[in-house]
Amino acid sequence: MGKKMDASLKGKRPTNKAPKSVVKSTRKGKMRNPSHIKNKIKRSEVYGKYLQEKRTLKDDRRKREKEAVALGEDIKKKTPKTLDNTREKESTMVRQGDEEVEADHADDEFASYFKHMDDETKTSAKIIITTRPKPSQNVFYFIADLQNLIPSLYYYPRKHYSV
Repeated sequence: MGKKMDASLKGKRPTNKAPKSVVKSTRKGKMRNPSHIKNKIKRSEVYGKYLQEKRTLKDDRRKREKEAVALGEDIKKKTPKTLDNTREKESTMVRQGDEEVEADHADDEFASYFKHMDDETKTSAKIIITTRPKPSQNVFYFIADLQNLIPSLYYYPRKHYSV
């Protein structure tokens, strides 16, 4: 009687010592990753059951949402977590309508261009385009199309000049 008896022989229930990845379902009933199953056929069956369960849960949720809309209840849809949503507000962040930032924009050298973008008396941007030293004929067709598209575009042939 010097030997210790095994816990299963004492009438106690043996504990499950399998790793957590081997356990098939969690407390919520969702399947875990079936990659631990070595048999390909069994693994694909388990994964197929998981996909079916996932599909039925999604269908049930959609049915509940439709019923709620039919009854006139408000449904709160979850907003996705983005960088802007999860960013903490800091005192150094620039807010909309900040006087200091507006003054900086007014003193900018390009302020006259951006200020009058909607006016008819706006300052139009001047765009200069050039080509390689010996351009093909298709390049000239492309430049002609660009000049029709952008009225303030000017073409200067490069010839033998360096850029």
